[in-house]
Amino acid sequence: MYKVAVLFVSVLALWTNCEARVIDAAPNNVPIEGRIVGGNEVVKGELPYQVSIQNTFGEHVCGGSIIAPEWILTAGHCMDWPKKYLKIVTGTVEWNKPGGEYLVDDVKIHCLYNKPMYHNDIALVRLSTPIVYDKFTQPIQLATSNTLKDGDSLLLSGWGSIRAWGNAVNKLNKVSLKYMDYQTCVKSVRNKKFVGVGHICTSTKDGKGSCSYDSGGPLVDANNVQVGIVNGGEPCALGYPDTFASVAYYHDWIVSTIEGKNAC
Repeated sequence: MYKVAVLFVSVLALWTNCEARVIDAAPNNVPIEGRIVGGNEVVKGELPYQVSIQNTFGEHVCGGSIIAPEWILTAGHCMDWPKKYLKIVTGTVEWNKPGGEYLVDDVKIHCLYNKPMYHNDIALVRLSTPIVYDKFTQPIQLATSNTLKDGDSLLLSGWGSIRAWGNAVNKLNKVSLKYMDYQTCVKSVRNKKFVGVGHICTSTKDGKGSCSYDSGGPLVDANNVQVGIVNGGEPCALGYPDTFASVAYYHDWIVSTIEGKNAC
């Protein structure tokens, strides 16, 4: 009986830690979560690169993107679960109705993850078997340089909650956001130390943005190139910028890691 109780507590602790990213040190005790608010449902096959990262207990944990047959790009904080308890679901707009399911062989988190706090929040997931591509399942191209201008339209997708501290939704959602240049972003966030040159930002002044369970998901430009990975933002489109890991900034790390080289 004791062993069963310990196991239950351990699983509960993992579930609580991975439900969403929360920055406990936020001013005024307002959490910052990794996380879509104000979006629309996606048609199956519209965003074939989107994946759901799930635990083996059947719960959606985070978003991610297909970048190669055996590789998924996501956020570092999405990898709190041990790899043996993770699986990747592809080819669907309903995370609980998989097109394909893949087990995790290995996880590569940036060696400077959270150094400083909330920086270098990026990870790669290597799958046990290659993804089978079809019209609903395809990789996304990655940005190699940041050519975005203030106000450029970007597309965010995910199964995140439609309100602060809510549950993941069943249907994949998308929302159009506006790129915010770095200097404006730094002036707009409440805690500047959480934003660095490895981040890009979007404006949430119009009440649209990421929310719980969008963490790790892709931010894509007008050319269908992934430019960002959902890291965080103060809860769910309340007027502060959302922050993303810059794919261009970490492009060399991504390539080196996939090639098996010492990336950092």
